[in-house]
Amino acid sequence: MRRIIVLAALLGGVCACGSSAASTTPHRIVFGVAGGNLVPYQVTIEPTGRVRSSGPLRPRVRQLSHAKVLSLSRLVRTGIAAGLKSRLCPGTNPDVGSEFIQAFSRAVRVHGSCEPRFHRLWDALAQAVGLRFG
Repeated sequence: MRRIIVLAALLGGVCACGSSAASTTPHRIVFGVAGGNLVPYQVTIEPTGRVRSSGPLRPRVRQLSHAKVLSLSRLVRTGIAAGLKSRLCPGTNPDVGSEFIQAFSRAVRVHGSCEPRFHRLWDALAQAVGLRFG
């Protein structure tokens, strides 16, 4: 009986350590616009904080602090875990591109403006890297 209690306690400790380690490990985050009549672009935030981009828009920030990357990583993980789903918003012109966020082995795409939680997350990423529009 004592062995079972000790094993249960060890297993609980290992599980707790794993979850806390995951929350402090930044992940690669990719976001941008694809499709429609726009030239596609994407921005990649590496776990190291390095910011890379492809396409016509260039972020002003090329390196994020470790704390900022952790914060964004948590924000994206929370948003994706909270059930953000890809959406094709009714009434959206097909010429408009879809915005996307890829992280944690998952991609969410929204075509239109019917998912405010997604757009708040996308805007937070764009603001963090200093992405300019227009």
